[in-house]
Amino acid sequence: MKGIITVDIGTTSVRAILYNEEGAAFPAERRSNVPKYYGDGRVEQDPETWRTLLPEIIRSAAERARASAVEVAAISVTAQRSSVFPVDEFGRPLRPAIMWQDLRTAELVSNLADYQKYVYGRTGITISPVFSAAKMLWLKRREPELLARARKLIGVQDYALFLLTGRFVTDETFGSRTNLLNVRTRTWDPELLRLFEVDPSQLSDLVPPGSIVGGLTSEAAEACGLPSGLPVVSAGGDQQCAALGLGLFGRERAVTNTGTGSYLIGHSDEAVFDPDMRLSCNISALPGAFILEAAILTTGAIYRWFRETLWNGAQDPDDAFKAVNEAAEASEPCANGLILIPHFLGAGAPHWDAEARGLFYNVSLNTKGGDFARAILEGIAIELKENLDLIEAVSGKVNFVSASGGLSRSPLFNRIQADALGRTIQTFPDAEATSLGAWIAGAVAMGLAPSYPAAFNTATALRPPTEFQPDREIERMYETKRRQARTIYAALSTPEVRMSLSEARKR
Repeated sequence: MKGIITVDIGTTSVRAILYNEEGAAFPAERRSNVPKYYGDGRVEQDPETWRTLLPEIIRSAAERARASAVEVAAISVTAQRSSVFPVDEFGRPLRPAIMWQDLRTAELVSNLADYQKYVYGRTGITISPVFSAAKMLWLKRREPELLARARKLIGVQDYALFLLTGRFVTDETFGSRTNLLNVRTRTWDPELLRLFEVDPSQLSDLVPPGSIVGGLTSEAAEACGLPSGLPVVSAGGDQQCAALGLGLFGRERAVTNTGTGSYLIGHSDEAVFDPDMRLSCNISALPGAFILEAAILTTGAIYRWFRETLWNGAQDPDDAFKAVNEAAEASEPCANGLILIPHFLGAGAPHWDAEARGLFYNVSLNTKGGDFARAILEGIAIELKENLDLIEAVSGKVNFVSASGGLSRSPLFNRIQADALGRTIQTFPDAEATSLGAWIAGAVAMGLAPSYPAAFNTATALRPPTEFQPDREIERMYETKRRQARTIYAALSTPEVRMSLSEARKR
């Protein structure tokens, strides 16, 4: 039986999963790889960690394949998007990666405010510290000597593909998260390259998602324990692949993917632009299609922060998360009146506010630890409802929402999502939608499945979804809580309050 090894390079971990040709997954090979978060908004990662961990997890998956009599037909790669770092002609990193959620470019972005509509109209995304182009411009302004030594400015996906195939290549889904790719032509845009002062020769070659980009080099093959020349597929960005793995093939469905950050994603057959620029239109991993995306920058990261910083229970991470989940379960809906504004590293859609910060409101002496935990889950889900409203405004009514990501392993969070969004939530047993999407892309590329929907149907026949129905009474309670959160955010966003808080932080 043939199989595919998927590689998923996330923000805080690296995973490899072996799938057979029926879409059945073997246990994941997973390694933690958390970036460094600095107090001034910088977030960085040492690229050498990816160079070390990538062959390690692939080799483990390859050994599992041999033990299970599965012939590996390809490696299919997906990764986080919009992180940037320069490399020399040999692919050696010249500095730590500037991660996607890094905020050091906020001033540069502010100075480019007059170009927002122009850039959004070409790329489907606003100029933001999240996306790659502002990071590249920052390197040009702040580290010009280093940039002059760089052969390429690459992202995590580009680096993984280079380590495996020796080619500097990326696919269009990643390009559509840079502010440099014209989503209508699916090419690097000369006018945008000039605006952000990017040398086009320093960008990776573009290919459509789902492309076979090359074969394993002899060096990579030896390190991974696989044959030289084995095909390597660029499956698409992690959120695009998650959408595939959750069956997003039409407008009647949306998906949520909640990991370090959270995303609510809808489908479109054409490029769609929100008049208020609150919604991203990116190239989909589904050939010829687009995804509509709204983001929350920090969600699962907040839950981890709470466990590590404020929770004084069990020290083992798994035990601690279990204890936090149990405490959240014991808290009543609306968390004893506690409200979370979940913008710990700035706000994504619909606000795109780099200055926003997190807040717990209405804390009292009656507030318990479980109330904080539940308020975090509710705050995330309520923000996702804001994003669902954006999607429906441009693409029509959504009837079902498929959920994935680390927090979707929590039945409580899935119930909260159903109640906050007012939609049926479907979850799949392994919650590895991103890796499943990478398998779907790889299976079609290698001729193991005739189409993306057919591959999805084959895989999900083995793992039917669990459904969570909304409780209409709790839905109304969460709608009231959402209005309260909006009022709090609006009050904190006034210039006077912003200036006062900024001065307080400086002290």
